Amino acid sequence: MESTYRNAAREHAAKEPQRVAILPPELANQIAAGEVVERPASVVKELVENALDAGARRISVEIVDGGRERIRVEDDGCGMSREDALRALERHATSKISKVDDLFTIATLGFRGEAVPSIGSVSHMEIRTKPHGQLSGTRIQIDGGILSGVEDFGMAAGTTITVDDLFFNTPARLKFLKTPGTEARHITESLMRVGLSRPDVRIHLKKDGKVVLDLPEVESLKDRILGVMGRDVYNDLYPTFDYPSINGIVCRGYFSKPGHNQRSAKNVYVFVNGRYVSDSTIRAAIRGSYGTMLEKGRHPSVVLFMDVPFSLVDVNVHPAKTEVRFHDTNSVYRAVYHAIADQLAEAPWLERTGRVYKLNQPESSKDDGDIITPAMATFEPLDARQNRFSQLKPTVNRNPSGVLSPFFETHRDLQQGFAAAGAAPLSEPPRIAIGEVDPTLAVSSANYFSSLKVIGQFKRMYIVCEDATGMVIIDQHAAHERINFERLRKLFAAEYKEVQPLLFPQRLELDTIRAQTMHESLDFFGQAGFEIEHFGANTFALKAVPAVLAKVKHEKMMADALDDFAEHGRSDRVEEAMESVLSRMACHTSVRGPHPLSTEECEALLVQMDEIDFKANCPHGRPVYYRIPLMELESSFDRR
Repeated sequence: MESTYRNAAREHAAKEPQRVAILPPELANQIAAGEVVERPASVVKELVENALDAGARRISVEIVDGGRERIRVEDDGCGMSREDALRALERHATSKISKVDDLFTIATLGFRGEAVPSIGSVSHMEIRTKPHGQLSGTRIQIDGGILSGVEDFGMAAGTTITVDDLFFNTPARLKFLKTPGTEARHITESLMRVGLSRPDVRIHLKKDGKVVLDLPEVESLKDRILGVMGRDVYNDLYPTFDYPSINGIVCRGYFSKPGHNQRSAKNVYVFVNGRYVSDSTIRAAIRGSYGTMLEKGRHPSVVLFMDVPFSLVDVNVHPAKTEVRFHDTNSVYRAVYHAIADQLAEAPWLERTGRVYKLNQPESSKDDGDIITPAMATFEPLDARQNRFSQLKPTVNRNPSGVLSPFFETHRDLQQGFAAAGAAPLSEPPRIAIGEVDPTLAVSSANYFSSLKVIGQFKRMYIVCEDATGMVIIDQHAAHERINFERLRKLFAAEYKEVQPLLFPQRLELDTIRAQTMHESLDFFGQAGFEIEHFGANTFALKAVPAVLAKVKHEKMMADALDDFAEHGRSDRVEEAMESVLSRMACHTSVRGPHPLSTEECEALLVQMDEIDFKANCPHGRPVYYRIPLMELESSFDRR
């Protein structure tokens, strides 16, 4: 019976056209390139890792147009013979593994044998290589995966690979690349990781003919951290606790004190057996080790090296080799947690010289205990708001009685708001006269609040009103705070751009990525009111700031903004800081605590609520009003 089925299958296959075929090498290489070569940074990473595996002590990288036009990686490693160089162009050709058992004891960075042929299939690639001790080297040219030339070539020992016109034959992939600046930052980040993992190797990067990263060979990891992450991070780093091995897992490195943190996790570097990885278990252990010592949404600076037995980690789970799988995640978590948490408990950043010290807690609370969280998610970008505000027409004064007694009675009240919020007072305060409606506020088409009938006050804190189908209770402080905040926000966006020169210019020493981003973002900071000049290398001089931000921590705010620009291409951090100050000013100049209001004053407040945006919540996110439908009241009294 089985032979009958087999014969029938053969006859059917003979009649049917061939549908299954072996892919040609060029197509197979391009498919592999889709997994291995995502962007120019992927090319740099693969070639640099090959150089390290070849024993290189000096690696020089040159890129043009973010790596799209040219990538050149030169090293002084062992080099290759002509036979090995040609064999390396074949798929799955590698010198790193030779049998199945080698997959479980991988100690090299590269091992898959796909990078070189994959890169050559989507570019014009030239390989120049020469082993130590030979008289001449070899030059090989590959165009779109096709070998176009092989010849002898005179050169120093080592390997130089040049990749031109990346993705020239795959335009669909080319269009997904970001701007040259963004792609260059990804390349720089990749080399910074390599630099941290190998302090004994010199790393040199040239972008469009200009040196942007030069990491000389150093003796210690701490010295390399200084070159990669900058002095501000260097000064706030402390060695991890020397915790005993957990199932053979050892964790060591450096971590920052809780007061040193940033908005993004870009300064968290973790290496497992010398390989940079991104792992959720390790990230959770780092967060857990800091506990409540870090403000929510902030991240420390951490450089960790983990030695994990080969039997407990699988590195062959991702084509780009940036992810690993641990066989015992609990031991990994404990090793990372104790390495940091046990040292945090000792607070090594406190000088024990007889004086009393206390930890710096996040300065994010105001005096009534509410957390200040600028509600930026729904705000427009600053330039868009400025354009919209400049086109607003003055509104009609719908409060002819001029009853606004508790609201900005004098300019002195506003200046007191500045002082209470910790902001520098303006030379001339905004002129909002008694009885006037702010001309920068637009009249809403839905005049809901002004249509309410005021019944009275409850506990001198809540205004009780009624509409056509229910009862409305308004928190007078929250409502007044939102009115004042919108008034201040729009005034500053449209009119007040005073700049406060600093008595002494402030030096900003940035890491390489932030320095590159700063060069690209100088126009943004200039429009926001900052005066910044390049001071040489990765140092900038801050000479002036917006007056309203005169007492804000500029270094932290600007570092967060630069991180946002590098990751998302935009940032609201400057505006967030400004609006945080304005929200405190609005709070200090609003009705606070129990305060009696007349019916006319309550009505005036309701009129102003219709003239602002985001009227449903105060600047800190608390609700302004609560509505009880008539049907709900009638149901409570069994009338329904």
